Amino acid sequence: MSETDQQNWMERLVRHRTGLLAMSVAESTAVPLPLEAVIVPLMVGHPKRALKIAFWIWIGSLVGATVFYLVGLWLRDPVVLPVLDVLGQRALFDDMIADLEEGGLFWTVFAVSFLPLPMQLATLGAGAAGGNYIVFLAAIALSRGLRYFGLAIVAQSVGNRLAHLSVPRHKVVFWGAGVLVLGWGLYKLFTL
Repeated sequence: MSETDQQNWMERLVRHRTGLLAMSVAESTAVPLPLEAVIVPLMVGHPKRALKIAFWIWIGSLVGATVFYLVGLWLRDPVVLPVLDVLGQRALFDDMIADLEEGGLFWTVFAVSFLPLPMQLATLGAGAAGGNYIVFLAAIALSRGLRYFGLAIVAQSVGNRLAHLSVPRHKVVFWGAGVLVLGWGLYKLFTL
């Protein structure tokens, strides 16, 4: 991909809420990669649009979390539990359900969706446990809001400083994404 193609792709992604929304829904449902690997460099490269980027990914995470909540609620026995057995995640899921059923719905969902942990287990678990949807959605909205809008505010202050260095935006985005993916990979490697 040429530098012009990379720059055009990034410009389209930043300007179109549909792409941001789709990436966020995918990250909060089926794609286990951290969305920050893409959005932080985009926010830093486009600091004036950082809050807009944060808003659309926040909306996407609420939609994705709702989808998995409903999957957990309606398809626990026929789909969710067999898939978790195949993936070897059943024990972790059962622990999550126990935490959720003991009255820790808000704080469990909040912590899991704020920290760099797989949010999918919390969203499926909240649905499977029949947790209060309003409490669940409030926990997701607050935790992801703090995470994404906090990143946007930091990116706005850092992005303006990087603009004075005359570094091409597309290079900032791809190098930043590479560093974040590498960091995430190292984190996963050392937490196994």
